[in-house]
Amino acid sequence: MRILIVLALVAGLSAAPEPSASAPLEAITREGAPAAVMAVREDGRVERAAAGVADRRTGRPAKASDRYRVASITKTFTAVVVLQLVAERRVALEDPIGRWLPGVPNGGAITVRDLLRHTSGLPDFYAALGLRTSQDWQRHRLDRLPDERRLALAFAQPGGPPGAGRATYSNTNYVVLGKLIERVTGETYEQQVARRLIRPLGLSGTSYGDGRARVRGPHLRGYMPGDLPGRPDADYDRLVDFTEQTINQSGAAGSMVSTVSDLTALYRALFTGRLLPATLMREMTASVPAADMPMPWVKGIGLGVHRYDLGCGPVYGHVGGVRGYTGMVVSTPDGRRQAAIAVTLNPNPATVVPAAITALTAAVCGDR
Repeated sequence: MRILIVLALVAGLSAAPEPSASAPLEAITREGAPAAVMAVREDGRVERAAAGVADRRTGRPAKASDRYRVASITKTFTAVVVLQLVAERRVALEDPIGRWLPGVPNGGAITVRDLLRHTSGLPDFYAALGLRTSQDWQRHRLDRLPDERRLALAFAQPGGPPGAGRATYSNTNYVVLGKLIERVTGETYEQQVARRLIRPLGLSGTSYGDGRARVRGPHLRGYMPGDLPGRPDADYDRLVDFTEQTINQSGAAGSMVSTVSDLTALYRALFTGRLLPATLMREMTASVPAADMPMPWVKGIGLGVHRYDLGCGPVYGHVGGVRGYTGMVVSTPDGRRQAAIAVTLNPNPATVVPAAITALTAAVCGDR
């Protein structure tokens, strides 16, 4: 099976009869992550691998089918729903958001496209939370932030001009887009995502978890480093279980729960033309430079996807980071190959993310 050879390459092995597909993930867990899981899909066939423990207290081994908080990968779900509404001519990319949602600052100038590609100038509501240490996050872990509170926090801060040639990443953009979906359709964001994506694609491990402290079903527990109040350096010898929480959720910008297999299925459907017409796929993948993304492999921001360079030509996907979890999903432009990886640690030591990118790169670029 060709996809098994891909996982063998990820492991740094030749195509042996029984390759250890979990070897690259074990390299990640050796760097301090409790667990790492991965799925590689090629021409619709999928292989999965896992390493480490899903729960440090019980020692339960991680499974690639385990659910986790996918954080900002939620933005791809949101963007697809908005673009489907564009395809149905119910909203337009050039519509000013103020036409639909009065009260958004600069709403007469910010377009739906600006929100999708982070060129709106709206500030990120997270900047107003003031949570800097692990103790801060723990004290507020069950604080609930409904959309109205998120937007109030964001709109009270100074913003920038819309329509700039560079993207400034802000979760607020996608909270607004979630409200747009609800205004246009008359249904909740959760209902629309389930109706348009989760049920048609059979994403059985995927759900919208906003406001719910627990992750439903078999899942990976998420961890963050311990530290002391006022200390910026993280203590990776003492990890804090941060699985049950609501404070680090961000609605349509980051509250989906999924699996690595489901994410590759979503991206296969997207990049094989099942979800959007070709004209809107070109809109989605047309990118602008990113003003504030520290990751060197990020080459541009599109409409709910990023353009990456992993060494074998452009690929498209999204990263997701929330206290306790770090993940990424990518697809080749032709839709033939997808890969998703998740690590149950965030923030991470400096060595964890490069190890994850190495594994993901071999999965996407190997055995061409």
